[in-house]
Amino acid sequence: MFRSNFIFKLFKNKKKRSNKIIQYHSNKRFALQEQINLQITEVDQRISENNKALVEAQIIKFRSTFSRPNNFIEQIGKNVYKTKLEDSINWHQKELKELYLKRKGLEINLEKLQGIFWLNRIKRFLRIILIGFFIFLSVLILLSGFMIMIYLLPLIVLIFLGYWILNKRY
Repeated sequence: MFRSNFIFKLFKNKKKRSNKIIQYHSNKRFALQEQINLQITEVDQRISENNKALVEAQIIKFRSTFSRPNNFIEQIGKNVYKTKLEDSINWHQKELKELYLKRKGLEINLEKLQGIFWLNRIKRFLRIILIGFFIFLSVLILLSGFMIMIYLLPLIVLIFLGYWILNKRY
């Protein structure tokens, strides 16, 4: 009896497949998307602030390059000023690269949550192939035009020579 009960319970406890409709609440997913969107806007604001600071530093560097120091002390100060300015520009550029990488990562995460990651990746890949094809076609047309001009050069010289001879006679 104990054995038969054990075997019965063993087979009875298997999960049965259910065909019931299950409601899925994706509030967590939307909350995560909103959080990522907020992070992207914050990163965009930091990028714009960093861009403004970088442009200001470049303008100051440009102005200091063309200013003429009058004495020795101003020249020493200008050299110290330039090194600090170069350090500032390099830091801003490095910070911009990091912010752009962070923004790209957040966009990829958002695309994965929305389910359009592979679609966008295929679009980018096709866009790169299309741009490469147009560049290749442009270079091919340019080179073929150049080769046609080289092959037609004797004919063009002959036409100019004939025109020059005809104008000289009359």
